[in-house]
Amino acid sequence: MLASELKVYRDTYQLVNTIVDYQSKFPRLYKYTIGQKMVNVALELFEYIQLANMFKDNRSRHLNGFVVKFELLKVLIRLSAERKLITLGQQANIAGMTSSIGKQITAWKSATQVQLPVGQRESHSSRMM
Repeated sequence: MLASELKVYRDTYQLVNTIVDYQSKFPRLYKYTIGQKMVNVALELFEYIQLANMFKDNRSRHLNGFVVKFELLKVLIRLSAERKLITLGQQANIAGMTSSIGKQITAWKSATQVQLPVGQRESHSSRMM
């Protein structure tokens, strides 16, 4: 299956599209700093989805990379809301999308761990810490 056919990919695309729309309305001071960083980090999520889909042996590593970038994106979104760059309604809209995406990635990670032999699960876990 192509990465672009995955629900998590399509939902991430919708999230990125929304962030681009919101970022375009940021004041100039923030548009090219916080706003551009949000867009760039959001776009990097596609790379991790693609890598996790292509390389099953390293899927857990790529999904963990996704989680790191995803958490950074959520911090940038929260910062944008605190600075009133996005409205409460826009933040709620994004929160719904990030919640859905987070659940999908968690399920994918769990399914990946179940598929690994017991010895590999331990080595994957210790590498992540």
